Formats: sequence, structure tokens, C-alpha cells
Amino acid sequence: MLELTLVLVVAFPIIWLISEFYDNRGARITLGVCAIAMSFGVAWIVGSLDRLQSNIYFSEATKDLIQNTIIELENDRSDVVLAELQALRDDFRPTYETRDDYDVLVDRFIHSISESPVEHSDGAPRWTHEMVDYIPLDTDSGGE
Repeated sequence: MLELTLVLVVAFPIIWLISEFYDNRGARITLGVCAIAMSFGVAWIVGSLDRLQSNIYFSEATKDLIQNTIIELENDRSDVVLAELQALRDDFRPTYETRDDYDVLVDRFIHSISESPVEHSDGAPRWTHEMVDYIPLDTDSGGE
């Protein structure tokens, strides 16, 4: 389906240009409308992908922020967590134009509250700390 869309995005303007040298007015108008409509469709798809990228960007950083905050609160380090959360709040100044390096601020926060922070590894589909209660069974590699 993607291949067909890409072919049409390129083909409609070319065919429209070629049709301008012929007398069929209906075909020229139809091809022109199709070419313009395809450009709007492509712009909508690109906008959707950008929103998806923003969702991923904020989701990964927020997951690390929440997970490390929980771990450090469970370790009775609430005074450190509170002070660093206040510093994070003061440093975070997003606008509609920028993300204000949210991932960098969160990374700095999690490293300031923990000596061994839990971090999302780039591209991994899940975090290793999500299986906190999982204890691997000791198996004898030699068998019985």
C-alpha cells in the first residue's frame, strides 16, 4: 500500500504536467485535483509520523522518570527525590516550539537521584526492570 501511495505521489504531478499539452480539459482538471489532493495526504501522513515520534520521545523519558522515582522512594530517599524533582521543575521550560531537552533533563534527574539508574535502552521494545519479580531458575546445564 505504501509503494502504491509513493508511486501515485510522483505519478500524478507528472501525468498532470503531460496532460497540459493535450486538449482534454476534464482530464487536466481531474489530474490537477488528484495531484494536489495527494500532496495534502502526504502532508497529513508526515504530520502524523511527527506526532508519533513526539509521543515516543516523551514516553521513553517519562517511563525512566517514573521508574527511577519509584525505586528511590522505595529506598527511603524521599528527601533527595523531592529536591531533585523541584530542580527538574525549575529547569523544565517547554514551549510549543521546543521540547526543552526533556530527555536530557530527565536523564540528569535520574542520575542525580541514583548511583545505578534504570534507563531505557535505545530501541529496546521493553525495559529490563519491568520484570522485577522475575527470578530465573537455577538449572543444571549438564542435565540429568
